[in-house]
Amino acid sequence: MENYMQFVPSLSSTLNAVLVPTDSNTSEIDEFSNKTYSTLTNPSTSTIALPSSTSYSHTKERRTIEWSTETLLDLLHTTNDGRCIFADARLNNGNLSDEAQNSLTKLIINHLFQEQNRGSDIYFHKIADLIVEIFPKEIKSIYFIPARHEGTSQTHSKGKLVERWKNVARKLRSLGAIDYERGKKENINIPTSSHQSFSEEVECTKLWLKNDGLSAPFDDILINKWILTYEIRKADVFGPCSRNLSSVFELWPLICSPKGYLLVAEDFKIGYPDTIQLFEDWNVFIKTWSDFTKLLVTLRRGSIKDKHARSLLMQLDASDVNGNFMISEIIKLLLLPYLIPTKTQIKNSSANTSNKTKFWKPSLEESAAAFICHVTNLIELNEEILKRRKKYSQFGATIQPYLILVGNDIYSINTCYVRVNEQLWAFECPLKALDACFKIYFALNCAYSKECYETWMIIQLLVYKIKTPFDKPTAIINTILNKFSNV
Repeated sequence: MENYMQFVPSLSSTLNAVLVPTDSNTSEIDEFSNKTYSTLTNPSTSTIALPSSTSYSHTKERRTIEWSTETLLDLLHTTNDGRCIFADARLNNGNLSDEAQNSLTKLIINHLFQEQNRGSDIYFHKIADLIVEIFPKEIKSIYFIPARHEGTSQTHSKGKLVERWKNVARKLRSLGAIDYERGKKENINIPTSSHQSFSEEVECTKLWLKNDGLSAPFDDILINKWILTYEIRKADVFGPCSRNLSSVFELWPLICSPKGYLLVAEDFKIGYPDTIQLFEDWNVFIKTWSDFTKLLVTLRRGSIKDKHARSLLMQLDASDVNGNFMISEIIKLLLLPYLIPTKTQIKNSSANTSNKTKFWKPSLEESAAAFICHVTNLIELNEEILKRRKKYSQFGATIQPYLILVGNDIYSINTCYVRVNEQLWAFECPLKALDACFKIYFALNCAYSKECYETWMIIQLLVYKIKTPFDKPTAIINTILNKFSNV
């Protein structure tokens, strides 16, 4: 089955950007506060226009660099450093040594300073893409990792391009070659945690996506507009005024479209580039998932006592013998919450005084259903949703994203759904649904369901290799991690 992520075009080949910061909102690289994208007609070149401030030039004319593969190749071919970099790549079978990587970074950053342009993440994002186009064995994240939010904390952009720019700017400033001063707050609008300003173009694009996005063709232009508004959307999702999913969906109704999961996946790709690189080939994800679940079943099957889960284990063994890969994957998805059980209590926070129960202790079956459930048809699906909504409302709890399998039985699953905030996204492949659901949690800043917290955490840590400051280790998580590390 074709990977749904392949629908999203490569940023390096389609994104054409224009960055026009004003005097009131420009700041140096580690602030990364102003990012404006605009789609141009020429798909092969990114035009990035930046005004030269008085600290770089006494003329206030704008400088424009046409960045494309040809631009970077010309820079490499016409300089001694560039020729040395190519020679290094030939000696190392296409790989660049550390010295060559540093030379390449130095060459590019010096060129940007020579052209009197301010560094920005849009430059470095594009240039890192071009580097990988010319040197396919290079890894983009070596040169640029975008800033991202993790809950209430924020990490700054990183990578060789960013660090080189900072070092050169710092040296030039100390020598008086440039007189931009970070401390002149009266001339610089530095966003705070409570307020962030964005360019007029970004604000207008956000408004267009809200009002006209649902009626527009789902094409490259729409994707590029979505990429353009990533930072302002990130502020909406991760900002101090933490909104619930309903308000985020109201601000960004395009997520509600049948292909909204592609937009969420695009945000995840920008926010977690290292994870995306792990699974650029969908077959790699399938193998990683298959190896993970196979080992998990081997290590944990002896702990299963539940009658339904034992029945699933027997069906899994039979499907493995018959070589039915997809059935095996469906059964393993259903088994996961039993292999990684969650024991929790959910405090009653409902305003409904008729419910005197202080806590809800989900059963093993209820915990499993919070991760994935199986229904036979759409009528049963609607009944299941209504029943779940009523149950959760009694305790003031929220229904978090989860997976739904639809079919007469597990051997005839015809559709898989991801449910999030009343929205249902349909998938033919259960693993595609799982992948989309996981990315929703991160891109939309959702908390894992308490009923299946450990299940999602193990997937996060062992499959997607993501660690955050907000991870809460539990006994079962530590036990499983320890067993995996000792294999």
